[in-house]
Amino acid sequence: MRLGLSRGLRLGVLMVAATGVVLFAQTPAVPGATKNDAEVQKEGMQAEALYQQQNYLAALPLFEDLHQQRPESNVFRERLAMCLLAKMSTEAPSDATLTRERAKKLLLEAKAAGDNSDLLQIMLERLSTPFAGAAGIQKSPGAELMLKGEKAFSNGKLKKALELYKKALEADPKLYEAALFAGNTEFKRKNYDEACGWFAKAIAINPDRETAYRYWGDTLVHSGKQKAAQSKFVDAVIAEPYTKPSWEGLQQWANASHAQLASPPITLPKQAVADAKGNVNVTLDASTMGSPTSGVWLLYSTQPMMWRSTEFKKHYPNEPVYRHSLAEEAEGLQSVIAVVKEQNIPEDKLDPTLKSLLALEKDGMLECWILLNAADQGIVQDYAAYRATHRGLLHAYLDKYVIHFNQPS
Repeated sequence: MRLGLSRGLRLGVLMVAATGVVLFAQTPAVPGATKNDAEVQKEGMQAEALYQQQNYLAALPLFEDLHQQRPESNVFRERLAMCLLAKMSTEAPSDATLTRERAKKLLLEAKAAGDNSDLLQIMLERLSTPFAGAAGIQKSPGAELMLKGEKAFSNGKLKKALELYKKALEADPKLYEAALFAGNTEFKRKNYDEACGWFAKAIAINPDRETAYRYWGDTLVHSGKQKAAQSKFVDAVIAEPYTKPSWEGLQQWANASHAQLASPPITLPKQAVADAKGNVNVTLDASTMGSPTSGVWLLYSTQPMMWRSTEFKKHYPNEPVYRHSLAEEAEGLQSVIAVVKEQNIPEDKLDPTLKSLLALEKDGMLECWILLNAADQGIVQDYAAYRATHRGLLHAYLDKYVIHFNQPS
């Protein structure tokens, strides 16, 4: 997983000290000894030099002491967690599990204290992957090679790690992580074109996982190809729109590209819910009363009652229990749009919601908005089937309706 250069922060995990001096001769810190600011600064410089050389095991005792001296420092929390990840590759499974939990605890503490760096997110992601440590490894023909590759990677032996990831993929051509980690390793080596090739291989294995798209986008950013990076970050959202990393990657790209992310300004009335006695209460915005569309908004609000009783079974005959669905929501909004069109309501009389719905319907992207910006737990279940045949349309929707470039002042 990507454990190095964080866009915006450039924490320097890839950098090797130009002097080539390895500071093994430094006296380890004495646990518990209180240090003043000057002493902490000196020790921090020593630890950072080892860290920049990717000599994480040698840096570990120094960052242990620095964290003890300044437990509120998010930088020391991150550095210590990174060193602990390297330590995991040298430990027995039971010990690695404890080390893993401690690293994760440090990262979560840093996050709670306001650390939102790319590196922190990447390390947390690494800890959730099958090959993040000795415990819980998924068995496959390439599993042992992947573990050896991770150990080499953690120790800064990037060329060896790459060879092991290649062999793992040869042993198991469906092993997504092998291609992903090979690409990440080439990224660390600053071989950006080769990295993109590996990410493409990972996507070919599973186009519905977001990580390779996001890593590809990040690699393109480092190559200075912002427009191409946009496409990959959008693809990541399309692959997994209901996970935080997908949107975070696109948001970080937007921040660096003078763009904003915002969904169409649509506010829908609450839909009716039956109480324990079966009575249905409908709540409408008072501002809509007297509007030419007030009647159809009333119909939209009560639509779940009709779908629950008859329509759901017609559209989803193989599902035994009613749920809110893409078909129901799209039909309800289409009925609103139809009334607006039939009544020829002037555009200047339409509110932002109706204007947006009309525009989406014209572009054939109403379902895209529902799925990406207005989905609930029921509608989410329809996403995979829609994505299978509308990936290009979803991409076009995000480009046109969600990504907005700032106008020069």
